[in-house]
Amino acid sequence: MAASIASSFFSSSINTVKCLPSITTSTNRIMLPSLSLSYIVEPLSIGTISHKLWDPKVSVAVAEQEVVVAAEVDVEEKVEVNTKLYFGNLPYNVDSAQLAGLIQDYGSAELIEVLYDRDTGKSRGFAFVTMSCIEDCNAVIENLDGREFTGRTLRVNFSNKPKPKQPLYPETEHKLFVGNLSWSVTSESLIQAFQEYGNVVGARVLYDGETGRSRGYGFVCYSTKAEMESALASLNDVEIEGRAIRVSLAEGKRSQG
Repeated sequence: MAASIASSFFSSSINTVKCLPSITTSTNRIMLPSLSLSYIVEPLSIGTISHKLWDPKVSVAVAEQEVVVAAEVDVEEKVEVNTKLYFGNLPYNVDSAQLAGLIQDYGSAELIEVLYDRDTGKSRGFAFVTMSCIEDCNAVIENLDGREFTGRTLRVNFSNKPKPKQPLYPETEHKLFVGNLSWSVTSESLIQAFQEYGNVVGARVLYDGETGRSRGYGFVCYSTKAEMESALASLNDVEIEGRAIRVSLAEGKRSQG
């Protein structure tokens, strides 16, 4: 009777474990035909076999571990990488198409949103751009943050990491006002004209927010008072790009000294 039960048990076990080949058994040895190895198996009673081959506690523990691992993987998959950029100090005449043209050299933009005033329909001077990957975001920030674009210095950063407000260009107390500028004069050409007389820390031509055109004046800052005074004495009424410029101390500086 015991032999019959054991035979029935082993027959059932082999059908369940489909990855094993047919097994020839003896009392103490199991031979695998495909391998030249043998494994010693202690004689077990039917009660011991049923207990050893199926332990509900082990099965439950394994199931719980699988659930934990699955939950951890699911959490990792839900972590999202932010690829949305903020563009600040955007020229008011720049639309989404123009911004796309500026960005395309540094990465692939999936969505560009220039914000407009509901009442006037005019640009509010900033935009949000969603890039295709984090590498493109870093490339755009590296190349466009602080860059002058149609007369304004762009501010570019991750939308969820706002930057502290900074001056649009470096300033010092040694500051000159430059008026009657030709419409073609840019901040770069202003630097070139004034750097002959000293170290130009910062220079800026001002532009109309709505039209994007130069307002015909700007500012230049030097590192020292002596440099500022040298430029003031030498460049006032000098012609630059077809117009004689007017150079004076910037507002607030006339009473100093």
